Amino acid sequence: MANDHLPLKATAKSEELMMLNIRCSMLDVRCWMFASCRMALLGLFITTLFTGCAPVLRDAGGVRIVGDIVAGDKERRITITTRDQQRILQIARNDPDAEVRAEAVRLVSAPADLVAIADTDPERKVRVVAASRLRDKNALLSVIAANTEPLARLAALEAIRDQPTLFNVAMANSDTMIRKAALERITRNDLLFSIAMTNSDSFVRISAASRITDQKRLVAIARTNSDPLVRRSAMRDIASQAVLTEIVTQDPDRDIRKTAAALITRADVLEQLAVGSPDPVIRYIAVRKVNNPILLQRIAVTDPDALIRKTVVEQIANEALLASIAEFDQDADVRAAAVKLLKGPPLAMALESDPSPVVRLAAIQNVTDAEVLKETVLTDADPEVRKVAATRINDRPLIAAVAQRDTDVNVRLAAIARLTDQAVLETIVRNDVRPEARATAAAKMVSQAKLKDVALFDSHRSVRQVAIEHITNQSILEELARSANPNVRLLTVAKLTNQQILNDIARNDPFPAVRKAALDLVDKPATIERIAREDSDPSVRKAAIRKLTDPEPLAAIAASDPDRNVSGEARARLQALQTKPASTKP
Repeated sequence: MANDHLPLKATAKSEELMMLNIRCSMLDVRCWMFASCRMALLGLFITTLFTGCAPVLRDAGGVRIVGDIVAGDKERRITITTRDQQRILQIARNDPDAEVRAEAVRLVSAPADLVAIADTDPERKVRVVAASRLRDKNALLSVIAANTEPLARLAALEAIRDQPTLFNVAMANSDTMIRKAALERITRNDLLFSIAMTNSDSFVRISAASRITDQKRLVAIARTNSDPLVRRSAMRDIASQAVLTEIVTQDPDRDIRKTAAALITRADVLEQLAVGSPDPVIRYIAVRKVNNPILLQRIAVTDPDALIRKTVVEQIANEALLASIAEFDQDADVRAAAVKLLKGPPLAMALESDPSPVVRLAAIQNVTDAEVLKETVLTDADPEVRKVAATRINDRPLIAAVAQRDTDVNVRLAAIARLTDQAVLETIVRNDVRPEARATAAAKMVSQAKLKDVALFDSHRSVRQVAIEHITNQSILEELARSANPNVRLLTVAKLTNQQILNDIARNDPFPAVRKAALDLVDKPATIERIAREDSDPSVRKAAIRKLTDPEPLAAIAASDPDRNVSGEARARLQALQTKPASTKP
């Protein structure tokens, strides 16, 4: 019986073993799946890391574009995914997206294809990228010579290194900018010299001359070049004072001589030019740099050119010589320059005897003697000189006299500005024939009653206005607001504060402009509404409508006012109030 159970036990063990194998297999599957998931997650993480979670905007035909839909082109990343050169070239030539074409061009290597793209692509950036990819010299020169896009030419020029080729570009290219860009990369003095001497473009020649460091070649250009601008460019870097001296004394072109004179620093040469050059312009340039006092004093009295004498006078300090020049020099500007540096009696002499107002005006600026100032303000023939004297005297009776009696209004105004005597100011307001003098005096008056009289009776509006502006007494202002002169009423209304009087003027003044001016200051709604309904002048009614806030009277006016402009204003105001957001009440 025992043996009968052996196959059963073996079978059971086999089944257990099989189940164990199945469980192990399932475990292996789970482990594999877990490992696969981990790899997938890792790949997803890496992808996310490099794309920033950005969506794929395009992924076809060898082009992958990842970007932010909201940010648009600013966040796009373009990748050319194909390695097929024909496909890359097709993308570089034909893709509708310029950024994609540019990215593809970076993978193109055939010179002929790059030249074709640089010549024909409609987008500047693509053409520049294509030109910058070129390395073949002939292809580069083709782009530099004929491409219609200057930036593509410059990009191709960047790849050129040898000096003779750069020289050829600088000499022959059709674009001046390209020529200049080429010569700026040339360091050989012989090539730069040839450009400076023979290039057909003046701007290029000048630029070439400015880059030369060889002194012999610079001197040769300065002496022999046919273009004065090129010669001047070369001269600025010449170190030899002897050469500059030769040019300043012998060159036939004045501008060249001027440039040389400005570059000379040797004191002995400058002194020789200051006294010996036949050209006054060269002498003028030289004397401004001369520091020899004795020589300057000699030039101040001997040079035939007035501008040079004046320039020298401004540099000397010898008072005796200055006094002599102030008295005897034939030119008024030279005498004035000397007078400005003097003090004391020579100034009085100039004021008394010099025929030129320019000299006397220079003298009066420095005079401190009260008697001289007094004499000048009373007797000088020139109003400008008297005016300056009037600002410097301290004699109050004399100031008052000048303010009332001088024949020139500007002199009187200068004196009036210094007055404080109220009686004199009132006299001027009553008697001066010029309104600007009366207005200036009125502005300094303090008596409110006197100002009221000016506001009522002066013949000129500007004087009345100044008077009203200086009235602060409300009683007087209210009185003026009832005057018979509508201009006085109009000027006065703006200064009133009494609402009752303003309401009355806004309703009843016979002059529409006065009513409108008062209405601007009225704050009583009933008065404003009444004016908007009843005023006889449409412009006043419109002004009142603009101040209304109650829809009911606005609707009534819009429906009934006989003037189309007024009713239209009411409708517009009503509509504005209806569309205005309601204010929040606290």
